Amino acid sequence: MAIVLVHGAWSGGWSWKEAARLLRQRGYDVYAPSQTGLADRNHVPPERVDLSTHVADITGLLRYENLENALIVGHSYGGMVITGAVDRERARVAGMIYLDAFVPRNGESLFDIVGEARAADMRAAAQGHDGGKSLPRPTTPGNTAPGSAARFEALFTPQPIGCMSGKFISTRDNPDDWPPRHYVLCKAYNPSPFHAIAARVRGEPGWTHGEFDALHDVPRTHPADVADMIAAQAALWNIPRA
Repeated sequence: MAIVLVHGAWSGGWSWKEAARLLRQRGYDVYAPSQTGLADRNHVPPERVDLSTHVADITGLLRYENLENALIVGHSYGGMVITGAVDRERARVAGMIYLDAFVPRNGESLFDIVGEARAADMRAAAQGHDGGKSLPRPTTPGNTAPGSAARFEALFTPQPIGCMSGKFISTRDNPDDWPPRHYVLCKAYNPSPFHAIAARVRGEPGWTHGEFDALHDVPRTHPADVADMIAAQAALWNIPRA
């Protein structure tokens, strides 16, 4: 009866603001929390935050809001988070959407997925920023349209490096039991690691697939399209409104 929107790295719940508003207008109960150490919760020091912290954030939301039949959406790094959260609260989730997002296998970190060369660059950037505690947001060509980037730049916060090095470790007896999963690729954002991820999961059972002809930051730049896609998946999976 709820939709949980999980933001990507350097971001916060603010990145879902317009998409969340549009989904609420359709009658859905929508949650879009900022993760610990980021955005309005950046008062927590980065050395105290890692992937397990963010998994606990979303696990706690599912549990303490007593959500059932939830649809959970992860954008970019948020795919790491929703994988861990659903692993721990499988019974509360009816469907998962990975929006141009990382999909870790059991035992994988984000660093493992992007490869050692990219991981080394990220560690070096963090070392230069604050002694290796957090990673400033890189300026990535093609990530988002220049006009849109200017609107959001002041809202981004450095990402704790432990989020990138932390591994997804399943805690379940049956780690292959997942709700229906839908992968949406932002195909105009290329090169990116998400093209390979989309191709990998396309060959695995239990997945459906979609595309946006857009750059990576679609929750912020194309909120109406994103809201339409989420609502369409909710309808396909018979996830009820509040």
